[in-house]
Amino acid sequence: MALEDLLQRILRDPSPDDLWQIHPYLLAMPAPAAVPARELAGLFYSYLSCVRSKLSSKQHSALAAWLQVGALGAIALEDMIHLAGQDHLRVITNLFTAGLATSFEALSSFQQVKAWETEFASVHDEAVWKLYEILWQLSVETQPDLPVQQRLALIETLLAAVRDPNSNSLARVALIIRLFQVLLLVRLAPLFQPVPAEEKVR
Repeated sequence: MALEDLLQRILRDPSPDDLWQIHPYLLAMPAPAAVPARELAGLFYSYLSCVRSKLSSKQHSALAAWLQVGALGAIALEDMIHLAGQDHLRVITNLFTAGLATSFEALSSFQQVKAWETEFASVHDEAVWKLYEILWQLSVETQPDLPVQQRLALIETLLAAVRDPNSNSLARVALIIRLFQVLLLVRLAPLFQPVPAEEKVR
């Protein structure tokens, strides 16, 4: 399966198997940017494998339905390819705006779903700890002169919903998955060749 096809699937309905299949593609890429992308894909794979093993079929259906709301899909991938080679901060800003805005808007409705008893707390906490580090690294790479306190405030704001112990467990899973999806796109963006201007207008 082609790399772009795998990414479409991961953005639409991510599965551990698709993340496993993307691994050799990233191993084969000589570019330095492939290393953090591969590490992130591995963290996403581990989190998704653990979560999937704990979900009932009913829970999985509810999660899949929520992820379809504002799904990243083809538009995000096309935008990423078009933006490849441009300013990295612009790529990150565009992807986070498109990928997370709708997700947080939809959270209020998802919070009304009956909360199932799940044992996700430690899984959530470990994933959020790692996501915090990745977000910090990206912030340093793209805005090295940003004051530490401002960097801290931005990341804390972004992660507030997934760190809230009162949030519906399944809603937290959905938001963490969406963060992984967006961050994977951000890390993969430098590995795509820019689309020639004449192809963008076709």
